[in-house]
Amino acid sequence: MDRKTLSRRSFLRLAGGAIGVTALAACAPPAAAPAAAPAAAPAAAEAAAPAAETMVDSAHPLWVILDIDFHDTYNEYTQKALSDYVAERGWVMELADSQGFAAGSGETDRIAAAVQSGDAPDLVRHTLSPELLHSLDTTQSLSDLVAAVEEVYGPVAPYLKTGKLIDGEWWAVPYHQRVGGGYYRKDAFEGAGIDIQTIRTYDKLREACLAVSTPEFFGWGITINRSGDGNSIIQRIKCGWGAGWQDETGQYINTNSPEMVEAMNFIKDTYMDPQWAPMLPPGVLAWNDISNNEAFQGEVIAYTENAGTVYAKALKDGLPVAAKTGYLAPPGGPVNQEFNTIGSKDWFILKGAHNTAAAKEVILEFTTNLDKMDAMLASSPAYAIPAYTNLWDMSVYTQSNEMSMQVKPAALDDSGINAGSWPGPSSPALTAIENSGIWNDMVNSFITGTSVEEAVKIAHDRMVLVFKEFGLPGEK
Repeated sequence: MDRKTLSRRSFLRLAGGAIGVTALAACAPPAAAPAAAPAAAPAAAEAAAPAAETMVDSAHPLWVILDIDFHDTYNEYTQKALSDYVAERGWVMELADSQGFAAGSGETDRIAAAVQSGDAPDLVRHTLSPELLHSLDTTQSLSDLVAAVEEVYGPVAPYLKTGKLIDGEWWAVPYHQRVGGGYYRKDAFEGAGIDIQTIRTYDKLREACLAVSTPEFFGWGITINRSGDGNSIIQRIKCGWGAGWQDETGQYINTNSPEMVEAMNFIKDTYMDPQWAPMLPPGVLAWNDISNNEAFQGEVIAYTENAGTVYAKALKDGLPVAAKTGYLAPPGGPVNQEFNTIGSKDWFILKGAHNTAAAKEVILEFTTNLDKMDAMLASSPAYAIPAYTNLWDMSVYTQSNEMSMQVKPAALDDSGINAGSWPGPSSPALTAIENSGIWNDMVNSFITGTSVEEAVKIAHDRMVLVFKEFGLPGEK
């Protein structure tokens, strides 16, 4: 196996590069956030880049924000590995989870406010939109780091260029791809004589889920409530039916269309028509992002669409459902059937960060160190997968994990459709629309009695206003 490594000279040059910002006192995150204790200075033989070593001190701790996933061992690995590394370097660190950092506000809004006030964290690992963060002038270009990682692992997975590579520069460093898709009970569908892998449209999937349902076991474990999973199913159904929030140019809102009305009617029928009621678990319309994980792991539902944590946590916890679980690339509709894409979790360095050099060193250490990468991938089996082309063959762990390898074709697909922006380009304006919950409001509106046509029209008009706020025409 060819295990390329980043040269020490390249590592230090990138980690300790010049910093063009005024040194600012770090503002400590909320008191509830865990913090790493200071450790003794490293031995001379282990001395690191001077720029990083001299900047991180008790007055200016390395301030890191980590998002928290529905997966204990993944969270624990990153927190411990990062704390251990920082202690070895003799640095002081303030470590906070992103929800605690946001303290009730939106995470993107909180980051923007911190940068504008001069109290910016140094390093963020999250799934936030690089496009939106860049449009708010909150992040530093990280093209040098991406180039360094690609020297070790080969090119970034094709789909990950979307929204991260902007005007020729990278505004985030992909850490790993995070699997999302369909997870199903193999025993339930096989027992009913259904080959679910042949199902490529949601209408056929709906029929299959109804067929395996019983009074205590429910086929369709997907919510449309405001949540990441709820957003995803709305996006996929509208795209499958050939509907888009915008036109091909990304300049105009195109939500109020016959295709959108048809797609939303499919959603309404699925959740409101008594024909499909036997496949819906109790309370599904009020679920959040944790609910379907718990229902699947508790063996209450036969199919759900979720991040790979639903399987990874079941495997790590030794739950019987893990051995019964299969992965399905989610289906589509009558217009678009195949558009499965695998997103990522990324590293960001914020503008105004006091410890830019140290933050770069952390990114390179945790992303180019194959042993650390394999340990992270192993901490979350088949949820965290390689974000770089050659890492699939270099990672011993990934090669040994059958579920991860099932996802590889989708992860490396260079023709994936971004369901959220299709048929146009992604943009900060669309991210703002998603964050505002406009389409969730649209769905809730027709679920609670408004006609689909009226709900779609209202959503269209609201989206036009958002586009105009971003300097786009929005309507012709």
